Amino acid sequence: MSKQAVMATVLVLTGIFIASNLYTMLPLHTGLAETFGVSIPVVSLSSSLFIFPYAIGLFFFGMLADKLPHKTLLLCGMSLLTIVTTLIGFVDVFWLFICLRALQGILAASFAPTAFAYTFEHFQGRLQAFVIAMINTGFLFAGIFGQMVSAAIADLFAYPAVFFSFGLFYFLCLVGMKTGLVKSKPKTYTKLFSLSPILSFFRHRPLQKLYGIAFFLLFTVMLFYGSFELFMYRDELDFPFSLQTFRMIGLIGIIPAFFAGRLKSAFGARGILAVHLGLMAVGFIVPLVALNVWTLLFASICMIASTALTIPMVILLVGVHGAHARASAVSIYSFTLLTGASVGSWIAALLPFEMVLVSVVVLFCGLVVLSMSVRNEVENDGLREV
Repeated sequence: MSKQAVMATVLVLTGIFIASNLYTMLPLHTGLAETFGVSIPVVSLSSSLFIFPYAIGLFFFGMLADKLPHKTLLLCGMSLLTIVTTLIGFVDVFWLFICLRALQGILAASFAPTAFAYTFEHFQGRLQAFVIAMINTGFLFAGIFGQMVSAAIADLFAYPAVFFSFGLFYFLCLVGMKTGLVKSKPKTYTKLFSLSPILSFFRHRPLQKLYGIAFFLLFTVMLFYGSFELFMYRDELDFPFSLQTFRMIGLIGIIPAFFAGRLKSAFGARGILAVHLGLMAVGFIVPLVALNVWTLLFASICMIASTALTIPMVILLVGVHGAHARASAVSIYSFTLLTGASVGSWIAALLPFEMVLVSVVVLFCGLVVLSMSVRNEVENDGLREV
């Protein structure tokens, strides 16, 4: 296996285990409520107080990644995450459990902006697009993987074993990064933390549009699955399998991500972005015409196929337009993406399922137009790789 293949594999596998922690608590809420003697809504803080610090940590580590060598930052973040994750397994006091989950969220945020910045530094052209797409695909896969692994380990042993296991996973990822990643270039800086690059991104119109598109990508995934779960709960449609199985079948849609490099070379990042935003709209038009099991499966597969390629294309375009501080630019993107996911899950309980289908079609038709208005860096700056 070539050195670059090893580097890509390490980054993708680490991304899966990092992103899985966003979902590991979902199957454990009932058991944790009994163990700690608290209500399920209170236990849900173990998820909320991971996600919010994670989102804040993206800004913090995004700024650090623009100032410090990427491999060094990845190793330091993973070392601390391994220790904290293992410690959580020993905790038997709920408030301390919640505090360590929040700290775990902050440390987990060291990976995404730094890994994408590392990818921009060490991969070029078609391979760069492929690696970014694979890391993103790993994040999508983690939504299923994290819940399945967490539930399986907790059923075999007990909830502390989930944290001991992930502590071991993170240690193995740490070893993989230490041995598999090449050193990053040393950096010089006058100020370790600076808000000026971040503020400048919000004044840059192409980035404003890209962040606007990013907000609605995972927003739609959470909105659709959340609304569909309520739709199934009300027994409005005779469905032959569980929501988990429905989601797993939808993962067929990640297949186009394996061809991200070739597609990007042939059609450009902006072209791929527009087409796959359109694919989302097309996928949701079909169940509007005839609402049944198969049209909903078609919509789910199209949604994942769209998300699997729109996210890496947005990252590539953000990296180009925010080239002077890529890690910070990508950290804003990641924060925006995560915020959209949170808002989508909240709105899912408010809108009827049929209204969700209509809204997604209208929304993504608008996003196609918005994506086509993003200034083409090829025309303006001669950057052929976009």
